[in-house]
Amino acid sequence: MAELRLKPWHLIGLLVVVHLALTGRFELAEDEAYYWVWSRHLAWGFFDHPPAIAVIIRMGTEFLGDTEQGVRLVPVLLGIVPLAVAAALAQDRILAVAVLGALPLFALGGVIATPDTPLVAAWALALWARLEERWVVFGIACGLAMLSKYTGALLWPCLVLAEPARLRTRGPWIAFAIAAAVEMPNVIWNLQHDGVSWLWQLRHVAKSHHQLDFVGAQVGLAGLLIVPFARFWFRGWRGDAWERVLWASSAPLLILAILVGGEANWAAPAYVGAAIAIASGERPRLAWAGVGVAGALSALALVHALHPLFFHSKDPLNRLRGGRVLGESVAAWGISPVYTVRYQEASLIAFYGKVETRTLPDTDRMDQFDLWPADVPAHALFVRDDRGNAPLQSDRFFPQHSEPNLVVAFAPTEDPTRDEPIKSWQVYEVWK
Repeated sequence: MAELRLKPWHLIGLLVVVHLALTGRFELAEDEAYYWVWSRHLAWGFFDHPPAIAVIIRMGTEFLGDTEQGVRLVPVLLGIVPLAVAAALAQDRILAVAVLGALPLFALGGVIATPDTPLVAAWALALWARLEERWVVFGIACGLAMLSKYTGALLWPCLVLAEPARLRTRGPWIAFAIAAAVEMPNVIWNLQHDGVSWLWQLRHVAKSHHQLDFVGAQVGLAGLLIVPFARFWFRGWRGDAWERVLWASSAPLLILAILVGGEANWAAPAYVGAAIAIASGERPRLAWAGVGVAGALSALALVHALHPLFFHSKDPLNRLRGGRVLGESVAAWGISPVYTVRYQEASLIAFYGKVETRTLPDTDRMDQFDLWPADVPAHALFVRDDRGNAPLQSDRFFPQHSEPNLVVAFAPTEDPTRDEPIKSWQVYEVWK
């Protein structure tokens, strides 16, 4: 009988199957619903990000409809790319796949549809193409990374300058021209919209000054794997040309995220090159121990998401709860359009309630809804998070309003009679 041996493709297949099975087990997060709204109005750019996330959501919903599975289908499939690149480049291919697959950013984040998903896929493809000197593919991947998130602009300079002598050859410049051509429609869109997306992201970065929080989040997400990761980030630039390219695909992004105090997910692309490096270096036992710890933490978080082990009002997984209750409850009023203060509620109501929604201008931070102006009707619904008797932000547009109705979302607990409230919203009928 032939000996059965675990191969990296077996592990990749298992991870993808698990992720696909989970796509319908959680409600959409607020931002996922927001990106779904974009996918109904495809363009070359949006207020917050370039268009890639909207395009891939639209592709999935064309197959599976406007469901959680449809929204997350293509993002999950794109998760194959970094795993396949890690398997193709690392010396210990199974370890490389296991490192990425165990990290919560990939194990749990790999189920959620965010701009980081196409960014990480394009980042990994660019890394492979750069090391294999496939300059056309490298250029396409750099362009796709920029169409995913604006941090994709770091790819070409970081990976080319890892070997400055390459600048004297044609390959990097061919890649640059291709990347610029792929990104150009988004550039034109921004110029046509007064650079609104660029300016928003620059302001967002300027306001991010939580360096210790960012570093703490990376340590918490990586667990024991932070030790081999840190060793690579400190030493990798002194290695051979191959290792320097891996380092350049990882450390500069991490350093930038630390300097600006970014959000935890900003570092996601940095782990692809780092995983390949530690799966090709010394001390694999430490890396495997880190995989065990990270995998256990990811599994525990997954169990908690499916069957809550405890209740806490600030549980991050509460972001995956409440949207259906809000959307279906608001839809039951039978009144359209629905106005909200924030894009988060507007997007959840649009997805789960299938109701026309808008945000009131100048009542919260600017968002994509502000780029779709519409006349204010005489009669509508107004929804906001529960603020008690605080003045209504809608009074400027709708001077008359009904008494508030309360919609409450609960977190499931082991005792169904004692489910804990996690979010509540006030719903008003409003008139001019």
